[in-house]
Order: sequence, then structure tokens, then C-alpha cells
Amino acid sequence: MNESVDKELTIITPEQVQLQFQTAGIGSRAIAHLLDTLLLFIFNVILFLFALVVSRLYVGNWLPEMADYLIAIAIILFVLLNLGYFICTEAYMGGQTPGKKMMGLRVLQNNGQSATLLSILIRNLFRLLDMLPSAYFLGAVFIFFSARDKRVGDMVAGTIVIIETRVEGMKRRRQIDKMIVKRNFAVIEFQLEDALRHKITLADWQLLQAWMERVPSMHRVRLHELAVPIALHFSGKLEQDALYAQDPVAYLIAVYKKIRQDWEV
Repeated sequence: MNESVDKELTIITPEQVQLQFQTAGIGSRAIAHLLDTLLLFIFNVILFLFALVVSRLYVGNWLPEMADYLIAIAIILFVLLNLGYFICTEAYMGGQTPGKKMMGLRVLQNNGQSATLLSILIRNLFRLLDMLPSAYFLGAVFIFFSARDKRVGDMVAGTIVIIETRVEGMKRRRQIDKMIVKRNFAVIEFQLEDALRHKITLADWQLLQAWMERVPSMHRVRLHELAVPIALHFSGKLEQDALYAQDPVAYLIAVYKKIRQDWEV
């Protein structure tokens, strides 16, 4: 059974390149759709007011021939807007609608490549099925039970909806920064020369990031126990034994702040 949270997805391309994504769950997709719906509502209100003004002109016998054309145009625009909004925005915004863009979501093909016009067309035509019986109930059920958070349209079109790495990283970074301030850790300041900065490897960053992600939820005593060997490792690489000795937890937080701009996308 699928959970309502976002999940990791690994894709191996034909070139044997491993791609990792976070699939978008019900929550983030629902908010994105709500934003798109609100935007559509605003456009529809504008069209309605336009048609209303034109009808008043017609009743008042002002330019009746032009009024007929304008009303016909308004009706055509209404149909095109509500049928083509999701297709056109996803096609011309690289798999995003304005709502998806604000939530940091993107539609891709199952192989990790950009969604094609055909796949976008198919997934949105099946949107009508996902809406049954109302309020996207069927689509939400399929997303909940799908291993890849897919609604019916995604299954037929061979698409997935993912959370962009940059957006997910920024959200995680804000959460960590907020908790650092809230828990009032000591502050250690130092300058990090480029020669030392380049000693940090991807494995080092992943180790530090994994520890930092535990900061918001872990008790101070246990956090300190885990920090000691990790801080010793970094202080040896960066030649900062004196800083490590002050406070291992505060030292790791300081190192994280110094090097994260080199690794976060």
C-alpha cells in the first residue's frame, strides 16, 4: 500500500545512468491542483464579466452585430481555457502548470525524460476519469495505492509527477535552519580556505547531511553521541581540532553551513 507521503524513486536509463527522484504524493499534488483551480476560476470570472458587458451592449442595442461576435468569442475562449489549460501549460512549461511550478512539481515520463506532447495530452484527457465521481476521488484512490503515486491518467500515459530536487532541498534547508535557531545551539565561526574545502568528498557531505537531518528530532544527548566521531572525522580533514574540541555538535553545524552551498543544488 502506498503512503500519503512523498517517496523516493530510482530509474536506470538505457545508458545505465541512475536517476533518483521524489514522487509527489496526494498532499503536494492536491495543493498544486487547488492553485491551478483558483487561477482558472479567476480567468473564468474575467471571461464571464466580459460576456456580461457584451450582453448589456447587445440589450442596449449598441453595436449588436459586433456583440454577437464577441459573445461567440467569449464562449470559444471559455471552452478552450477549461479544456486546454492543463495541456497547454504542461506542454509549454516543461511538464509544469503554474500550480505545479509554485509547489516545485514536474511531470516526467517513466524513464525520467521530459514528458512528450502526446503523453501530456493523454494524461490530461484521462483527467475526466480521475475526477469521478467527484472532487478527484478516483484519482486520489489510485495515487494512494500506487507505488509511484500515479493517478489513472499517469498510468495510461506512462508519466510520473516528481518533486524537483532544488525545491525539496530548499524546504529541508529551511526546516534545519529553523530548528537550529529554535534549539539555541552554540555558534562557532571560522573561515574555510578553498584548499581545505576541496578535501570534502560527496561521501563526506552525505554523512554530514544525514546527521543534520536528525537535528530537528533527536535528543541533545544522543545527538552529541553521534556528533563526536563525525566531528572528529571532519576536524581531521579540515585541520580544526581546536574547534572540534569546543563543541562537536556546534562544530558540525558550522561546517554544514560553510559547505552546503557547494553541494546543494
